[in-house]
Amino acid sequence: MLGLLVIGFEEATAFRISGTNVNYFVARDSVTTDNRSMIRTFEVNDTTGETFVRFACEGRVMQAYFHGRNPLLTPATREMELYPLVVYQVDAQQLKTVKVTGMLSEGGKEVLESVAFENDGVMLEAFRHAAERVTLRIPRLGMSELTEVFAVKGFCEALGRIKPC
Repeated sequence: MLGLLVIGFEEATAFRISGTNVNYFVARDSVTTDNRSMIRTFEVNDTTGETFVRFACEGRVMQAYFHGRNPLLTPATREMELYPLVVYQVDAQQLKTVKVTGMLSEGGKEVLESVAFENDGVMLEAFRHAAERVTLRIPRLGMSELTEVFAVKGFCEALGRIKPC
């Protein structure tokens, strides 16, 4: 899966880590020279490629986001800022929770299929230290819970290729 990404900075090419569900972009801001690279780890059962966890260098720190093919919020729960408490599991370890918050599209429209993790470092460490997978369980008010599984093979390799933020 090769593609071209142009978002107000030098163009970046997507590289896929062979044999994995991981790809990455290496990019630098053309004005500030800040690292604007990112990693995407795709959900193992989603053949559309629309469900992934994205780690992106923004403001010289790594930010973590979940993007899904299904809505996570209704317009009403988004308006009331009733964000789910996401349960995650690294391999077969104990279940833990992480808070998320809503996101806006570039046009300022509320996004119902994506959330930002409030503790980016926790998610980064979960993906970095998992041997096989990270599982996310996302309860949705008024909808069925989502369970998303992310194989981490290739994640650390991609992390090494994008360099520190």
